[in-house]
Amino acid sequence: IGENIRNRDFSLNTLGKKIKEHWNVQLYGTYASTEMQTAFTECSYGRGGHHHPELIITEVLDKNNNPVTTGEEGELTITHIGVEGMPLVRYKTGDIVQMHEEVCACGRSTARVSPVIGRMQNMIKLKGTTLYPPGIFEILHEAGISDYVVEVSSDALGTDALKLMIAGSEDSSARVQSIFQSRFRILPEIILSSPPEIEQLQLKDGVRKPAKFIDRRKTG
Repeated sequence: IGENIRNRDFSLNTLGKKIKEHWNVQLYGTYASTEMQTAFTECSYGRGGHHHPELIITEVLDKNNNPVTTGEEGELTITHIGVEGMPLVRYKTGDIVQMHEEVCACGRSTARVSPVIGRMQNMIKLKGTTLYPPGIFEILHEAGISDYVVEVSSDALGTDALKLMIAGSEDSSARVQSIFQSRFRILPEIILSSPPEIEQLQLKDGVRKPAKFIDRRKTG
């Protein structure tokens, strides 16, 4: 469904916990795309998606296209080995991940990819802190917020400004502020809205899938 079930430390996130609460099942996360022609899938230990080096070459690169150190986040870049018709060379997926290279508890020695941290173009910089929409969504879920819209724009200085429209109470707003303050030392603007107002924002411009992240930044 295109959603993570784990946090960076491989613990179950809010979505993963909710699934486990309702069904007594073993959860497996998987990450793939049409361009990759393969998938990174967890084993039963749930410590990241296993890489198949016989199918693709993987690199994790920084914004200057240099390899990052093991465990550091960067953009996943792949090169096909098994595709003959139209192989891709150093194809940049746009997904920010971490690679883990220690031997897995299952015995495999191939690298493992973390849950996707965010998309390269959706990166938000607030007072020296780097954030991605999935991380913000998780904070809102943790605070008990289910109806929301996250909006990023450019302020008067051209830097990123974050606004959260949430359907909730003053108490829920305070919970969100407390989590942001304790983890990132920042306080985003929070606007309390009604569920119908949130739905109108999510479905603006006639989109069919609710948009929970809106990017209004200046692009050039």
